Amino acid sequence: MDHILAINSSVSGEGSISRGLVQHTVERLLEKSPKATLTCRDLAAAPVPHLTPATIAGIRGTAESDAELAARTLSDAVIAELQAADVIVIGAPMYNFSIPSSLRAWFDHVLRPRVTFKYGEAGVEGLISGKRAIIIESRGGIYTEGPTRAMDFQEPYLKTLLAFIGITDVAFIHAEKIGFGPDAQQLSLAKAREQIDAAINPSATAEEASEDAKAHAALACNALMQKNLDDVFSERDAGRRLDAIRAIYWDDAVLHEPDRSVRGHDAISQAVTELLAHLPANFTFSAIRPASSHNGIGRLQWTSGPPEGPAAVTGLDVAAFDGGRIRSLHVFLDQADA
Repeated sequence: MDHILAINSSVSGEGSISRGLVQHTVERLLEKSPKATLTCRDLAAAPVPHLTPATIAGIRGTAESDAELAARTLSDAVIAELQAADVIVIGAPMYNFSIPSSLRAWFDHVLRPRVTFKYGEAGVEGLISGKRAIIIESRGGIYTEGPTRAMDFQEPYLKTLLAFIGITDVAFIHAEKIGFGPDAQQLSLAKAREQIDAAINPSATAEEASEDAKAHAALACNALMQKNLDDVFSERDAGRRLDAIRAIYWDDAVLHEPDRSVRGHDAISQAVTELLAHLPANFTFSAIRPASSHNGIGRLQWTSGPPEGPAAVTGLDVAAFDGGRIRSLHVFLDQADA
């Protein structure tokens, strides 16, 4: 690896998730290849203009006017950066289920007939070869699985554009659930950094990757169980509680209590409402010790009572996880004399 091209498209400034992960990626690449050179293009600070009737011929036809010649010059520059790179790192946050318009404008100047692609008897042939791309995709929700997967117009679009010009060696890094609160965001960032490290060092053994994945999954499950205790069972505001349930539980999740079972977000929230109605207003739920989990099953011992004590009730939650959310939760109550 001799040269790295890093492209940022987020308009969120220094607080941008994708920008931070692009920086992490570049740092890891330079650690692996200290002699590599770096070119940075910030599409928020220096936007590539959108094509207009006055400039389109500079990309897709014969440039004659000043505006067309300026578009051709800019196109030459961004294509030259791409051609010079061995690895391309692109920060592509999801905006309205797709990519930022600034990144689309960059592609509009890169996809140029007879320069980066051409048509032949076999169809389209990409002319940018021998490159590797690492794409950072930050997302507020979950789009790699579940019903919202069909709303992901970000990754398929980027994959198509890159393949069209000949770049097919592409690693997509997913930073999802960014909008699910600070805990979910930190877990997502940790997972994304692991994906980046694995993409840069693919020689890591499958066994090591598996162990890392298991460890990360366990940490995520433990955090979800604590979040469930804090934001669901200790939350007396029904609206905030329902928002937390939607983030933590699957739509058809089941809550099993000793005397009944309920299914779905609304039913789980109502069950917690009825539970809290039988407890004094100053009662909260607290973990006796940190949650523990493995292979998709977690447990958390808890106590309930006034903040200053003593504990009035103790029990155990046992949760089954699937895809980073709770599929079912069994609540066990300790005997009063236990």
